This record gives sequence, structure tokens and C-alpha cells, in this order.
Amino acid sequence: MDRPKATPLVALSVALALCAATAVEAEGLPAVDFEVLADARLSVVSGEQSWFDDWLGKLRYGGDRGGEGQGRFRLAELSLMARSDITWDLQAFVHAKFDPEQDKPADLVEAFLHYKPVPTSSVQYEARAGLLFPHISRENIGAAWTSPFTITPSAINSWVGEEIRALALEGKATLRLENQKLSLTAAVFGFNDPAGSLLAIRGWALGDYKTGAFSQVPLAPVPSIQPGGFLEDQPLWVHPVRELDGRPGFYASLDWDYAKRVKLGAFYYDNRGDPETFKHNQYAWDTRFWNFYAEVEAPAGIKIMSQFMTGNTMMGTLYDGMRMVDADFTAGYVMATRKLGPHRISLRRDWFDVDDNTFVSQDNNNEVGTAWTLAFNAKVGKKANLIAEFLHVDSNRPAREGIWRDAEQDQTQLQVSYRQRF
Repeated sequence: MDRPKATPLVALSVALALCAATAVEAEGLPAVDFEVLADARLSVVSGEQSWFDDWLGKLRYGGDRGGEGQGRFRLAELSLMARSDITWDLQAFVHAKFDPEQDKPADLVEAFLHYKPVPTSSVQYEARAGLLFPHISRENIGAAWTSPFTITPSAINSWVGEEIRALALEGKATLRLENQKLSLTAAVFGFNDPAGSLLAIRGWALGDYKTGAFSQVPLAPVPSIQPGGFLEDQPLWVHPVRELDGRPGFYASLDWDYAKRVKLGAFYYDNRGDPETFKHNQYAWDTRFWNFYAEVEAPAGIKIMSQFMTGNTMMGTLYDGMRMVDADFTAGYVMATRKLGPHRISLRRDWFDVDDNTFVSQDNNNEVGTAWTLAFNAKVGKKANLIAEFLHVDSNRPAREGIWRDAEQDQTQLQVSYRQRF
């Protein structure tokens, strides 16, 4: 198995050592601010096994092999974030995490420079360079790319956390008018060629897992990727943050904010993957999508949030004018959330589907599903939150029949998360 030559522990150690070195109290050297987020998790889940258990379940945690409920208490995440103001205009940011479910228990999530000079006119410019999440998620706005609304993000933002990461050079310009802001963002990026693998082979899922830069995530042993199968060269894992074809991708977005009461935006992503490239035991996937969002401050202190994503992913050589895999994907959610003093309650409805366009008889990637999520986030300390969440998901994926399960499955999950920042 061909793996990255640099281990995550080495890369993580180097990144943190560089940050720590700048903290030495010497004239002219910037200080570093460190923050730690610990997330202890109690979960009770019924239904099929999780996709982390090499299955096709839709949640981070799942039932046992018989579909019976399971309870778990574990450390879900331990994140370390380091920020350093190198100059007034330039900041360095590093986010690393320890996660016992991760292929590499300690790994790097983000590491980038952020340049944001003081505006001298109605137009403000800024730039980011490094390993980063594109600004897609409207939910994951908390420390360590967490959501203050729920434990589990929507299907859209769960997938962003799993597969969308880029080594990017990003620029942003914001025009400020009276009561309005209009922003244009554009970037070129690499190291995201396998993105799309999970969506096609596993389908959508809902979970708060963030794939580390050097880590792999598992794929269920469906017949198409078994020896003699339609895609037998595909191993039972995918490494999303990887450069395979040497072709840069790009993304761009347009955002509008009216008096902080109405926010609208559109985002386009294209990794420009060469679908015929196979390298390091990984296919390059040609993945592109649109993401639209709307946020409205409604009466009675209720905030309405929604995202809609639609796109396509394909890979492999051409057969009779068709790629080995060619799948359209769509997902969306609507969430209502309201603050109750220092606390918050949120209700979300998800829907998602995948439409397989090729060779369905050999490799059926069709899928349709819905989910309900209800969460209450209680502030229990200056830097501590206790979140209780109920999540129920129904989905139909014919590929389950290839691993001796019914195509139609449902899962119910109860979780309690204790998040403590230091």
C-alpha cells in the first residue's frame, strides 16, 4: 500500500514546534495563543453498523451486527488550535486533533496563513494560503470547526468535513455599503483529487468527523470493490487529502449580507480531477458542485438557515462513452434555531440523494434518504457546553443488498456531548 512519505506525527510535530518556537519570549518574536477543545461523548444508537465499521450505516456511531442498539462513552475529539499574530495584518493558524477513530490518531486538520490588512476604503481585501476548509459550511462556525447548533452537522457539512479539504491560495474582496456587504472569493487549490469517493461508494452520511490531512477513511466491502469486482483496483479506504494528477482545481463564491438579518450566497467547486488517473492506490475523481445558502433572522428570535448542494462526481476510463462511475448528488437542509438566554435549541430537516448514471447492474450507487435532528445546547460554564441531540435517519441504498442487508434502513441516535475549551 502506497502511503504518504511524511507521517502525520512528524508533520504535526513540526507544525506545533514551529508555533511553539515563536512563543519564546524574545524581542521581535510574536507570541502564540493556544486553545484546546475536548469533546467527551455518550451515544446510544440503534440500526445498522456505522460506516466506520466498514459498513454502510449513515451515522458516526452505529448498532451492532444484528442491528441492535449500542451505547458508548468515549473521547470524540481532542483538538489543539494555535494562533499567532505574526504582524498586524498576518496571522498563522494551526488546528491538529487527536481522535481514536482516526486512521492516524493524531493528525493535522488545518494549517494556513491569513492576511487581512486594515481597510482604507469601502473595499476590504484578505487572503488565506495553506491547508484549509473552503467557506462552505454555515453550521461549523465554532472552535475546531464544530457547530454550536447541533452535535452532528447536516449531510452536506458532514461530507465537507470528511472529503473537502484543500491546499489552497484564496483571495477575498468585500464591498461594504450602508447596511450591506457583498463579498467575492476565489481560489486555486490542489490535494483534493479523491474527493467524491465516499459519496459514490458509501453515499451520504451524518457525523461530526473531520478527516485528518494524512488519514484514510474506510469503505464498505461492497462487491464492486472486491477482487473480481467492477472497481477491484479501489482499496477499502480513501485518502481524501491527496494530489494525484498534478492539475489544480478552483472554487469561487459570492456572498451578500443585508444588515446581518438576511444572508445569501452561492459557491462553486471544481477539483478538475482527471478521472483516468490512478496513483498511490487511489483514483482521481472529477468532482464539481454548487452550494447555495440562505439565512434569515425571523420574528421571535428564530433564525432560519438552509443550504442546498448539487453536483456530479465521476472516475475511471471510458466504456461505451461512459465513465466507470458517474453519479449526480444532491442534498439540502432547513434548520430553525433560537437562543434561550445563554442556551440554544435547534431543529433540522435533511434530505439527500445520489443518482447513478452508469452501469447500475454492476455497481448500483443510487440512494435516497431523509433525517430529523433536534438538539439543545446548554452553556454550563465559561468555556463549557453540554449538548443533547436526537437524530433519526431513513435511507434506501440498493448497494446494501450486496452485503446481505435490506436496501431500506433506519437509524436512531441519542447523543450527549460535553465540550470543554481550555
